[in-house]
Amino acid sequence: MAGALTGRVALVTGAARGIGLAIATRLAEAGAHAIIHDRDALAADTAVTDLLTRGLAATALIADLAEATAPAAMAAELKAKGSEPDILGLCASVEMLETWDAISEAAMTAQTQINLHATARLLQSFLPGMLARGFGRVIAIGSVQEARPNPTHFYYAATKVAQTNMILNLARTTQVPGVTFNIVKPGAILTDRNRAVLAQPGREEQVLARIPLGRIGSPQDCAGIALLLCSPEGSYINGAEIAVDGGLRL
Repeated sequence: MAGALTGRVALVTGAARGIGLAIATRLAEAGAHAIIHDRDALAADTAVTDLLTRGLAATALIADLAEATAPAAMAAELKAKGSEPDILGLCASVEMLETWDAISEAAMTAQTQINLHATARLLQSFLPGMLARGFGRVIAIGSVQEARPNPTHFYYAATKVAQTNMILNLARTTQVPGVTFNIVKPGAILTDRNRAVLAQPGREEQVLARIPLGRIGSPQDCAGIALLLCSPEGSYINGAEIAVDGGLRL
């Protein structure tokens, strides 16, 4: 699908590493100008430099989504630069492992702020422009935890289910032919976040035993489906919940 997204602008949140970076890279390879959002300026700048070195179009956008004003400020900055996004990848999230009886106020606040409040604010900031222009792709990164929550993901899984509900609501009610809303639901993916967990004695073997495909996924496994959803070939996919989990949800 080389060149399928030429002329498009893709804002991917939490894109300095992991799944976000893999998706932003694949969209840039298809011709989009990738806006690498992250709160980690050094990591975002490094990612942008790598993409520019490859001859791809990319810029960094630094903001902390825990701040209520951040999405509106991001939108204003991009509008001033003439880089209003046609594609919004909602990859930034907070995942804190606590069981129901031990979950802390801080964990609830952090996960609610990023996984839910920031999602709503980003949609309010960027969806109107997509609707006005008649083209838009919103892709939220969900989780296999929505279907098979571990005890340690009691609150995280609930926030991801709620985020999915937001996206499905928009998919059903927006009804603008060129604007779609979909959810990609990764399973066990070898990201920096999961690497430490999988390194625990016996943990990787335990996870592999639950995956019918028999392997841990990579961030790149999520990038191809994101490209499809943004490309002309995916223009009739709306309101889909697409598992990228090797069958872990089963």
